[in-house]
Amino acid sequence: LCALASASSGTGPGLPAPGRWLPPEIESIKSYVISASALLDEYREQHRDLLTSIPDILLELDRSGLIIFANKTALETTGYSEDDMLGRPFLDFVTLEWKAAAHSTLSTLQQGEGVNNADLKLVLKNGAESFFEFNAVPLWKDGVLAGCCCIGRDIEERRKIMSELETARSHAEEATAKLKKTVNDLEEFSLLAVRRELKMQELREMFVRLKEEHEINKDFPA
Repeated sequence: LCALASASSGTGPGLPAPGRWLPPEIESIKSYVISASALLDEYREQHRDLLTSIPDILLELDRSGLIIFANKTALETTGYSEDDMLGRPFLDFVTLEWKAAAHSTLSTLQQGEGVNNADLKLVLKNGAESFFEFNAVPLWKDGVLAGCCCIGRDIEERRKIMSELETARSHAEEATAKLKKTVNDLEEFSLLAVRRELKMQELREMFVRLKEEHEINKDFPA
C-alpha cells in the first residue's frame, strides 16, 4: 500500500493514476468501498423518507432549543412551512400559559434526560390552539449533547373526549347522590307511614277495649 501511495500521480493519497493496473486485493477493497458508500447513501435516503412520512410529528432541536428539522406531518398538522419553523425557537410556538412547562421540558432535555408524555399547547398557523403530547430524547455527538429529538401527537380530540367523560361522570355522581337522597326520603316516609299506621291500630285497639269495658261496667236501671 505504501508503494502504491508513492506511485500515485496526484489523484489522491494512496490512489493510482486512472487506468493503472491494481492488484486483485485492492480492486476488491475498492469495489467494497464503492458498494458500501452507495448502500450508505441509500440508507440515508430511506431514513430521511421514514422521518418525513411517519404519522406523528417529529422535530429535531439543537442544544439551544432551535428547530432544525420538522417532518411532513409536523408541517401539515400545524400549518406552518419549513421557512416558518426552521431556525426558530420551539418556545415561539407554545402558548403563553404553557411556556413555563415547555421551558421545564427543554431544561430536562438539556440536562441529558429523556421526557415522556409531556403535554404542551401549541399555536397553529391559523391562530387556533391545540394540545400535543411529546416524548423526547437527547441527541449526543462525540459524547457531547447536541440537541434532542421530539415526537409529538395531537391529543386535542382526546382531551375533549376525556373532558366530556369527566363531565358525564360528575353528572352521574350528582344523579346518583340525588337518587340516593330520594330513596332515603322515601324510606323515611314509608317508615313514618308504618309507624303512623301502627299508632292508629293501637288507638283503635284502645278504643275497642274502652268501649268493651264501658259496656261491661254499664249500670242498668232496676
